[in-house]
Amino acid sequence: MLKKVNHIKENSFLRLLLGKTAILLFTILGVGLLYIVLMSFIDHQSFPFPIVILILAVIKTILISSNILKQLSKMIRYCHSLERLLWMFGLLIGISILSFATDYTCLFQFDHTTFSGVPAYSDTYIYNLYHFLYFSVTTFSTVGFGDIAPVSDIARFVVMLEIFLSFLIIVFALANIKKIHLNE
Repeated sequence: MLKKVNHIKENSFLRLLLGKTAILLFTILGVGLLYIVLMSFIDHQSFPFPIVILILAVIKTILISSNILKQLSKMIRYCHSLERLLWMFGLLIGISILSFATDYTCLFQFDHTTFSGVPAYSDTYIYNLYHFLYFSVTTFSTVGFGDIAPVSDIARFVVMLEIFLSFLIIVFALANIKKIHLNE
């Protein structure tokens, strides 16, 4: 009976977690698809694409830092298990890393001089996304190996947004660590 109750609690928590982050997930996936479509059909030289990416990155950072962290703060009050908190922060970190990787990829697809260190043979969007997913993970984790580096001012600003967001998420996680109960 206790297993069944825990299973029901776990399912309702996952539904609640996905419900609270679904809008952000679909927005980031939608923007990623929009990037792919725009990169395919728009004349890159006549359209201020880097400015659009910069504006969307700022809006995304504000959304994550205000709304999502506020929602997660409310959810932390109701779930006290370590596993649930790790799910919440893992999902938030994954969303952040993937969304910035798409920003970097689009900036690079627009102008190959925005980043240095990306292999010259990577001319497809998906292959570049792989490289910038790696770059986003190293940036988010503040490791920063330096093998891929932003060169343009807009690319540097977007990288600074990711670093700011990573610090904010880490501070948020540490501030809420006292709410974890290991006995559940």
